[in-house]
Amino acid sequence: MSNSVEDLQMLRLIKAFQKISDHDARRTVVLYVEEQVERLQREARKNSGERSTSAMR
Repeated sequence: MSNSVEDLQMLRLIKAFQKISDHDARRTVVLYVEEQVERLQREARKNSGERSTSAMR
């Protein structure tokens, strides 16, 4: 995705999140997003570790 498309998508997500009035629902969304970020970071570290290991061979 291009940066402008990602920026637009992020703005839409922010607007949608701001419309959520239930605090428990907002908390659930934040926890879910944090979990996904952690998962993606773990995968990125794993993949970068695999690349560096294969480069050493």
